[in-house]
Amino acid sequence: MEVWRFLTSAVAALVVSARVTAAPASVGNVTDAGIVSQSGTGENWLVNGGDFGQAHFSPLKSITRQNIDHLGLTWWLDIDSPMGLAVEPIVVDGTIFLSGTLDRVFAIDAASGKLRWRFDPHVRMSNINNSHYALTNKGVAVWNGMVFIGTGDCRMIGIDAASGKQVWESPICVDSTQTGIGGAPRVGGGKVYIGYGGDTAARGSVVALDAKTGKLVWRFWNVPGDPSKGFENKTLEMAARTWHGKDWWRAGGGGVWEPITYDPKTNLLIYGTQDPSEGPEDAIETSGERLFTNCIVAVHADSGQFAWYFPTKKYAPAGYPSPENFHVLVSDLLIKGEMRHVVMTVPRFGSFFVFDAQSGKLISEKSLAQRPATQLSAPTASGVPRTTTGHTWWPMSYSRSTGLVYIPTYDDVDDVEKTFGGYGGTAVGRLIAWDPIKQSARWSIAQQFPVNGGVLSTAGGLVFQGEGTGEFSAYAADSGHKVWSVKTGSAIESIPVTFSLKGEQYILLPVGLGSASRLFAANSTMATPETKRGPARLYAFKLGATTSFPTPHVVVPRVPKPPNRIASDDMVLKGKEIFLKNMCWTCHGGWELDGSGAWILNGAVPDLRYMPPEVHDQFLAIVMGGSRRPYGMVGFADGQSNYPVITPMTLAEANALHAFIIDLQWKAYNADHHERPDHNISTPEIQR
Repeated sequence: MEVWRFLTSAVAALVVSARVTAAPASVGNVTDAGIVSQSGTGENWLVNGGDFGQAHFSPLKSITRQNIDHLGLTWWLDIDSPMGLAVEPIVVDGTIFLSGTLDRVFAIDAASGKLRWRFDPHVRMSNINNSHYALTNKGVAVWNGMVFIGTGDCRMIGIDAASGKQVWESPICVDSTQTGIGGAPRVGGGKVYIGYGGDTAARGSVVALDAKTGKLVWRFWNVPGDPSKGFENKTLEMAARTWHGKDWWRAGGGGVWEPITYDPKTNLLIYGTQDPSEGPEDAIETSGERLFTNCIVAVHADSGQFAWYFPTKKYAPAGYPSPENFHVLVSDLLIKGEMRHVVMTVPRFGSFFVFDAQSGKLISEKSLAQRPATQLSAPTASGVPRTTTGHTWWPMSYSRSTGLVYIPTYDDVDDVEKTFGGYGGTAVGRLIAWDPIKQSARWSIAQQFPVNGGVLSTAGGLVFQGEGTGEFSAYAADSGHKVWSVKTGSAIESIPVTFSLKGEQYILLPVGLGSASRLFAANSTMATPETKRGPARLYAFKLGATTSFPTPHVVVPRVPKPPNRIASDDMVLKGKEIFLKNMCWTCHGGWELDGSGAWILNGAVPDLRYMPPEVHDQFLAIVMGGSRRPYGMVGFADGQSNYPVITPMTLAEANALHAFIIDLQWKAYNADHHERPDHNISTPEIQR
């Protein structure tokens, strides 16, 4: 196994080195003034969302619904990212920057698709949390000649944009074993802003670093600490009065793993927070408003001083399990004859909020589910209506041409107890065009899977989005009519962007099943058996391009025959309890081990239903002895510390766990060899 892994890495390195091309002398020149001016020209994609407000809109209009029939592939590049891609590329003066699995960073020539350099931060994955975040990085930021990446082991690294060499490194988390960074950094005003996950008892915060040196400028804590040690400021002293319960300060929470927006007009950093946690061993019960969890928070970007907050959780349906916040979009809207500078956001529970950006006062709120019955998805097989519409981290797009916000959402049954990760097995996807002033849907489109990519809109009257089916489509922005599509062969969970080079408009699309959802939820609800095995690639399209589309040769592997099932039903049931207790489901595809559909290593999480015979033989050494700990698979009895805190596993428990996995593998084996024919992906075609 290890020899195979080494050879695979070596071959990948040779392929990468063969395609490296030199970088221009001046690379990564991003400044405040440049971002403001470029948001009006669309020549580059300098920051997440294309502008400071993260509108995900481009003023480019060379590609239109009238000429999109001539949109073709100009180049493509395989990316060394075994867990796919769920990123938003940054494009600066002919160079593309993006990240992949294990927080690797790639610089690519935008005209040719040739790799310029590759950076590996050698992220440490010795515990569950660090491994989780390192596998699914969401992107980089670029500023004044430097590229910034947050790592799964909670570091921020500054990289020279021209050479790919590390310039500085700064720790972000107080305890890096508790959590990690998975989100893309944000930049503005000479600073780099980042948060980290707070759903594992980590005390959530947002930090600002000096972009040149990496030194900490300020930190704003989203939850108070131990009262006996005093509070960092009056704001946290106030927040502490909203927490109740024994040892409440040990609970943690309020993480910021993705939604951060820098707004130069108000000089505020506006971001969304996660739920309160339950402490290192999930043993802390808390109550109260618990500020600043499940809120939109604004702090002064220069100092980190508190400005305002809004508790979106108060609008969540009763009993909703996780009303956390996502993409924060800042723009100007004409409301009742007055131009307002506003924040627009949609938390997990699917209400569209509009706030005043300066004060945080609510302007309007409405559930996305309140739309015409003709726009609702079909009922479930049991006849239960799909009455819940939700949203996760994938960004929306606000078109300054149409005045609509295009939102990637999902429809599910109104039964939150049976959903997981925000969507259950009955969920389907939906792209909604929403009028933020009238608070109503203009149009919407049903999609096969609830997990799809982010959205891009352009002044050419188009809306672009990719789906878990592997289809990348363009829609008429005013009507939702599909005007173009291509079947890529890989699930799409990234964000398309656009830029201009030598007068030609490009559409850039990363593909590959790559979001954190694939770790903790059923992969079969996100992609087809073929598209979840499709390659991690970067595609570039432009008008008149005629490069032949590279057909991904994907063969869905057979499930290996597992060992004989000799355990009793009681032992299998006990194994399932151990499986849940030790959080195996958080990495291996949810409660039914519904993973990637293959036994893959080298930076990816293997599907345990595809465990080969030799790994069954090594089961105790891996699970108890920690033989795979350096690669992110912790040992549950190897004497090393684990976080979250887990009681060391006994031999009887390990054997029961193994029996449970063998039982699931037999179910998968029987289904595979008796019900499923061989599948090979068909040749992608551009559909017009």
